[in-house]
Amino acid sequence: MADTAINTVESGRPGRPSTAGDVPEAIRRRYLTERSGSDAVAYFVDARVATPAFRDQGRSLSSDRNDPNVVRDLVAIAAHRGWTDVAVRGQTEFRREVWLAARRAGLEVRGHRPSERDRQQLSRATARSPAPDRASGRPDPLQVVEAVVRNRVVEPAEQSRILALARERLAGWLERGAAVPTVRRDRDERPR
Repeated sequence: MADTAINTVESGRPGRPSTAGDVPEAIRRRYLTERSGSDAVAYFVDARVATPAFRDQGRSLSSDRNDPNVVRDLVAIAAHRGWTDVAVRGQTEFRREVWLAARRAGLEVRGHRPSERDRQQLSRATARSPAPDRASGRPDPLQVVEAVVRNRVVEPAEQSRILALARERLAGWLERGAAVPTVRRDRDERPR
C-alpha cells in the first residue's frame, strides 16, 4: 500500500454505530477539543497548535502523525467503543504502530501485513507488559506489579514474597472501599 498523507483507523465492521467524541475519560482530559461540523471532533495537545493530533469522525479516527502516543490513544478509543477489529490506512509506519498497539489490545487489524520482526516485537512486548483493560485502556495495577517484579527480581522466592505483599495491600485497599490506584501511562497524567 502506498503511503498517503492521512492516516486512518476505522471500525472493521461497517454499520457499527460510533459517536464522535465518545472517548475514555483519560483521553478526554489529555486533549483540548474543537467540534468541526456536527459529526467531527478535532483533538489538540495544546491551545497554540494549529493542527490537531487526531480527528474523530465517529466510525473513523485520523491523524497526520505517526506518533506512537497518538496511535495508542486511537487504539484505546477503538477498544472503548467496542470495536473488535479495525481497518488501518496511511503511512507504513503508522499502519505498523496501529498493528502493534491494536494487537496488544486484542483487536484484529486489516491493512497492515506484519513482518517477522513486527511479530517478534509484539511477542516481546506482550510478554513484558500486561494487557490494558479494554474499558479504560489502562493496565490492571496488579498486572503491572507482576510484570515489573518478574522482569526485575531474579529469585523466585523473592518474587513470590513481593507479589504476596502486593496482593495483600491491594486486598486491604479494596476491603476499606478505597479506589484501586491507577497506573500512570504518561508523565503529564496524574494518578486519581
